[in-house]
Amino acid sequence: MPKRSAISPERRQQLQAKNACYVITCYKDEFLCKDHPNGRCERGFFSLFLQVLYGMAFAKKYNLPYTVDFSNVQYAYSGNQDSDRNNFWEVLMVQRSPSSGFIPLVNLRYETHPLRIWSRHFIRSLHQTLQSEIRLQDKLLDKANAIKERFKAFKILGLHARRTDHPTEVPPVSERALIKKIEKKITAFDRLFVATDDAAFLEMLKARFPQKVLAHDFVRSAGQKAIHDHGCKLNGILLGEQALLDCLSLSFCQELILSPSNLSYAALLFQPETPYTLAESNAAAWSRRKTLLAYRLNQWGIRKW
Repeated sequence: MPKRSAISPERRQQLQAKNACYVITCYKDEFLCKDHPNGRCERGFFSLFLQVLYGMAFAKKYNLPYTVDFSNVQYAYSGNQDSDRNNFWEVLMVQRSPSSGFIPLVNLRYETHPLRIWSRHFIRSLHQTLQSEIRLQDKLLDKANAIKERFKAFKILGLHARRTDHPTEVPPVSERALIKKIEKKITAFDRLFVATDDAAFLEMLKARFPQKVLAHDFVRSAGQKAIHDHGCKLNGILLGEQALLDCLSLSFCQELILSPSNLSYAALLFQPETPYTLAESNAAAWSRRKTLLAYRLNQWGIRKW
């Protein structure tokens, strides 16, 4: 039985066309984005980030030039005016421009779908792509380096707690379970760095662990609505920058407590050898194992991916 990830002869012919350039983007309904018919994409930053990494790896595999284009619709990380459909990727990242006269070849879902494969080997391979292909714009890099320098004064346990809308994707662990994991480890660390979308949860941690908690002064949610589901009411570029800096900050920590989420996963892509614990519900653990099993079976050609 052929693997779904195997490229069809027709697709291979497209990939080998003269002047073809691989375009990485959220395209129509290819990535199950329900808002595209309305000219909007409300996917989270690291869902898009992982898709870009997968797209870059795919393009390199087939020796294709590529470009990242998030200007086709209004993204949660675009400018805050409907008419301002700037490519936010180029605001945050340095991008090589494709040659003039290129033939766009838009990515397909099975080529770049942002699945989380929780395997050190797979994470290391994506890290290599990140290292060779991703470069932050200088102003953003300066901010990241300043955080890294500040963190050097402490031994830090990093926590990513995705709350707000996460139950619509995968059931989260309870606050009590998270607290138990923190209490089990915190005595060995000087500080607890917290990346979270939930303002109330952060305040609870500050009260519970006084003098320990580090957190950036970033936009957070006061309810159950995801920050990126803001309907262009916030500065999208700023939200993307803050998501990246939270993720990089986690990668500067000596050990991590992570959520089964894209931001947590991306923190390991920046620093794949960091020791970590996944704080996940039974349902989330089952979903993670099924995805990993499907990936393994696909590698072995036993079933379609």
